[in-house]
Amino acid sequence: MGVRFCRILLRLIRRAGINFTNQWLTFPGICACAVNHGTYMVSLQLSGGKAIPREDGRAGPGFRVVALDIDGTIVGPDMTLSPRLSAAVAATQAAGATVLIATGRILGSALGFARALKTNGPLVCYQGAVTADPSTGEVARHARMDASLAGEALGMLNGGSGQLSMLLDHQIYVEERTEWADGYARRMEQELCVVGSLRDVSDGGPTLILAVDEPEATGDRVRRLTRHFGDRALITHSLPHFCEVASPDAGKLKALEIVLEGLGTTPEQVVAFGDGVGDAEMLGWAGLGIAVGDAHPAAVKSADTLIPGPDADGVAQALEELLDRNLLSG
Repeated sequence: MGVRFCRILLRLIRRAGINFTNQWLTFPGICACAVNHGTYMVSLQLSGGKAIPREDGRAGPGFRVVALDIDGTIVGPDMTLSPRLSAAVAATQAAGATVLIATGRILGSALGFARALKTNGPLVCYQGAVTADPSTGEVARHARMDASLAGEALGMLNGGSGQLSMLLDHQIYVEERTEWADGYARRMEQELCVVGSLRDVSDGGPTLILAVDEPEATGDRVRRLTRHFGDRALITHSLPHFCEVASPDAGKLKALEIVLEGLGTTPEQVVAFGDGVGDAEMLGWAGLGIAVGDAHPAAVKSADTLIPGPDADGVAQALEELLDRNLLSG
């Protein structure tokens, strides 16, 4: 109850345009909210130093799961994980909490970050279409596109501007080798397969179809596909120049709900970090949603607070704060 009250309060404050820099907002018996650095970085704690009670009535920290996006959240353009972040993740897990990655990246690339951070929770990747073991990469859940959906999506995307690719069985398929395609395959650490037509392999159950273009054209494409498919497909816009099409059973939120069921936790016990439009739903759903750095307006609107980006170790700072206040545990 305290967490939810504080979330509503902070959203009202943000909408009113009030800036409580370096102030404490205290509500006896409910919670204290710390606001730092001119942003709404929140420390959620019951007054008197008591931890937020669990739903089963036992005293204890309120957050048991930490969900991390990758790009723009825990790494910047240099793709480097900081030692401070690694230490904060290790300390969070030592306290008993589960730390997991939830990203739009493909499995091979996301797995490298999970292994580097030694995360202990399931790895959610491909915009939630795939959930895998964070150390071995063994796939536990895979929401594939059926052949008819893939063919319909390709029919709407073919002939347009930009670069079109298909992710199938952890390989990247394109109809033409370009500098961008080679660079993308290299960054994702996956093989690039050139085929005469993506339709020829679309009946194999692709994980994702990706159209890359200029931001304005991509935005138009996302809106057009969303109107056309409705709930028959997942249309995401993870980067300004990315438009992704996936199975309706994909999505970070759907994948996380299944993960939480396996862990025996609830959304109220989740702290989620993200910066993209594809993270907005996750940030609004979590018990504490934290937008990071130059987050998309949709992510900021859905989140409870905004923290500095990877260059300032914002996520590490937030985890340290939550640990200091005994708000993360198993």
